[in-house]
Amino acid sequence: MTFKCFVHNFSTEIPSEWDSHHQSESHTTSGSAPCKLCGRTTDFTFTGKRKFNSIPSICSECKESL
Repeated sequence: MTFKCFVHNFSTEIPSEWDSHHQSESHTTSGSAPCKLCGRTTDFTFTGKRKFNSIPSICSECKESL
């Protein structure tokens, strides 16, 4: 399987290199996942550098309390 990032003209077949790319370059990630604080399923869009296996999902109620 080949991982491709068209924004940065990067491709690799090695998962650890793909993870390193996401940690060193900014990307936009969106989807639906449990809130990191309360566990409620929420839609999210995140732009930035991401750590390995992290899903940057925080619901609107928890964002207000921060």
